[in-house]
Amino acid sequence: MSLQSPGSAIKADSRAEKIGAVNGFRGLAILMVILFHLLVPFTSSASPFPGELDPNGLLAIVAKHGFLGVNIFFVLSGFVLYLPYRTKKRAIGRLADLPHFYWHRAARLLPLYYTVVLVTVALHAKSPAGSHAWYLELGGLLSTLFIFVPHGFMPPSNPVLWSVGVEIWFSLLFPLLILLTARFGLRRLLLLSVVICSAFVVAGHLIAVDRIGMFRPFVGGIFGSCYQFIFGMLVCDLYVKSRDSVSLKRFQARGLLPGLLVMIAAIYLKDNGPWAVSILYATIFCAGFAMVLLAVLCGAWSANRLFEAWPIQVVGCMCYSIYAWHSIIMVEMIPPDTSPLQDTLQLSLPYLAITILLSALSYRYIEFGHQRDWRSLFLLRNANSDELAGARATSG
Repeated sequence: MSLQSPGSAIKADSRAEKIGAVNGFRGLAILMVILFHLLVPFTSSASPFPGELDPNGLLAIVAKHGFLGVNIFFVLSGFVLYLPYRTKKRAIGRLADLPHFYWHRAARLLPLYYTVVLVTVALHAKSPAGSHAWYLELGGLLSTLFIFVPHGFMPPSNPVLWSVGVEIWFSLLFPLLILLTARFGLRRLLLLSVVICSAFVVAGHLIAVDRIGMFRPFVGGIFGSCYQFIFGMLVCDLYVKSRDSVSLKRFQARGLLPGLLVMIAAIYLKDNGPWAVSILYATIFCAGFAMVLLAVLCGAWSANRLFEAWPIQVVGCMCYSIYAWHSIIMVEMIPPDTSPLQDTLQLSLPYLAITILLSALSYRYIEFGHQRDWRSLFLLRNANSDELAGARATSG
């Protein structure tokens, strides 16, 4: 989902930023999202191809819940955005700090976002170009105000952009969260955000919206999701503390298995729990993932080595570009409404290859066009791999 050199924020303490596992988790999350979108025509309750995929099979179960990759992204975004402030490399304590912060967040997020928006409305618009509906969608996308509108929350021409809109609005709120953290502490802030966001989620499910069934801005927008970013901020705080305490690090590393069990329980409750619990599954899932993330960062079972593997790290580095482009390419190559399972499976590898290639170009020339050393962007320089892993993470 900046114009400064990617490593500029971490030169003072490269040791503190050796967090390649964060990129690995991002790589896992984007693969989950792609699998979900590839197979959603065969796993949804209103599938246009009933019976083509066994709903009780492992592939269907995994694919059906791949959308949770977005929740993982939100937690990771809170972690990486808060990291330089938690380690005191940056600070927000006065109004003069805000222009600098917003400039760099805009430079990091908006060039790629606006590029994809323009391609979307030019090539994939659901309304005739120049029509009232076309201008309405374009204005909503450019302003990111679409995430406050129930029928436009998932833009008709490119539904996946909803989460980028939520990311942008979290960035707008982030300085306020920094100030609230200094005033009340992260734990109190997280508890308060969980309560408030849960209230919005419940209200969103109770508000009936024609053709949608719920008020999505409350359920999935910044109103209902802000706590997920704050979970990531809390993980960041605990991770930084653990670097100076061996006993704390060992204790937090024990959270891997409990965290996985909590994530599984959240998925089970979503599908089988009572209504009041099932609609709040994301809170339980994010709590479990926060435990897993912290445990891996603290070296639990050496799982960090898995996520620090070069291929999954590179995919994680490019996750913003991959996410931004994957839906557009999918609609062109594997139209969800008209592609049976056999065609989807046959075209999946060429689709992934083209998506990765376009995303690599986008990552290199749109996200980090100012960076001269392209090898370092793709973690091909051993001397800088750890530093750049942290840079990709701190760049949000």
